Amino acid sequence: MPTSDTPDLDGFRGHVRASSAADVLARAVEAARGLADLGAFITVADAAGRAPGGDGPLAGVPIAVKDNLDTHDLPTTGGTPALADSRPGRDHLAVERLRAAGAAVIGKTNLHELAFGITSNNAAYGPVRNPHDRDRTAGGSSGGSAVAVATGVVPLALGTDTGGSVRIPAAHCGVVGWRPTVGRWGVDRVVPISRTRDTAGLLAVAVADVALVDELVTGQPAVEAPDRRLRLGVPRPGFYDDLHPEVAARVDEALGRLSDAGVELVETDVVAAHELDAECGFPIAFFEVARDLPAYLATLPGPERELTLADVLARVASPDVRGALEIAASGQFGEPPYREAMATRERLRAAYASALVPGTGERLDALVYPTVPLPATPVGDDETTEHNGRQVPVFQTTIRNTGPGSAAGMPAISLPAGTTRAGLPVGLSLEALPGEDGALLAVARRVEGTVGGRL
Repeated sequence: MPTSDTPDLDGFRGHVRASSAADVLARAVEAARGLADLGAFITVADAAGRAPGGDGPLAGVPIAVKDNLDTHDLPTTGGTPALADSRPGRDHLAVERLRAAGAAVIGKTNLHELAFGITSNNAAYGPVRNPHDRDRTAGGSSGGSAVAVATGVVPLALGTDTGGSVRIPAAHCGVVGWRPTVGRWGVDRVVPISRTRDTAGLLAVAVADVALVDELVTGQPAVEAPDRRLRLGVPRPGFYDDLHPEVAARVDEALGRLSDAGVELVETDVVAAHELDAECGFPIAFFEVARDLPAYLATLPGPERELTLADVLARVASPDVRGALEIAASGQFGEPPYREAMATRERLRAAYASALVPGTGERLDALVYPTVPLPATPVGDDETTEHNGRQVPVFQTTIRNTGPGSAAGMPAISLPAGTTRAGLPVGLSLEALPGEDGALLAVARRVEGTVGGRL
């Protein structure tokens, strides 16, 4: 169960200084194995054969990596049977940079199969369970990475985000979830869905840790927080509709604290954001996965390089993922609808730009909204779940607020914003325009200090 005592990056550095990197690594590996009942890891490294990380700002710090990001020394399964034995023999850019900074990878985390979902209820490797309530999902698709951080096994865990797959589990598990601008953290060496929407990201305990990792991965120095009054846009149409009552209450409390602290909250509207996302989001993903996944497979050094999309699909274990890939493989979304979807995406990007940089008046520092409209859903609610007295689709409801910005390629971060009476975490998101990652992280640090940050 994560608490305010769950160690952040500085806490783990203190452990290294107090004992040794080897001891910290061994304890982390043991703790990772102890999360079997939560389903957080697919592969855990052998501490006896694993040297602690080298010198650098992350010297001796254990990290976890979502099992769709390539690692040179561990399998990359994508959480799917066809890739169970795949060993790419290479590191994703973010993995490479964190190792160079001294971090040691202790294992690969469980995920929604092929990252194509938001519950992490993986029929091949088992569900990832929420550490606050084991009958609830951890969120997805980076559920295992969120649990690894929330339980204090590691201070940092890499994930991926195509439509909310870092921020949703961050919100459900009570940690920080960072989605950088698409392309900022590399574009290959990952089991892909969509080159337009995919990005590696981070689960962490504090925004300061995210800012350090972003600096290490990109080589760009962290941005100082603005020494002025913050202006945050509150996009009530669409983003604040039909919220779970306790999600609405926690978010209103957070906004109240921000206002009391002097933050200017500006009512705004990302015009037709959800409608435009509905028009372009899935067509882009379905068209691109049918091309990007086979292209990734062709780069693998082992027998997996001979696999086709049909081969992977034939062995998919999770019914919802099978259904999605069947649509992608059907050719239903061909070149003409894809080109139309990409044109619609430009309209969506323009809508965000108009909301954040209005034609008159000062620009906004970020948008602020509930990360997910409802708390973590029960494990097994894969298609529908009860919400506000009725059955609603799990995927579309959960991803409602994170989806539009993902399709537009925006950077975003989810912060803990309290819990429901049942102890289920609530997340608050900040979102900015593409390329404004450093400024967004600086704003997030100030918001975190006001909202409360850690649970």
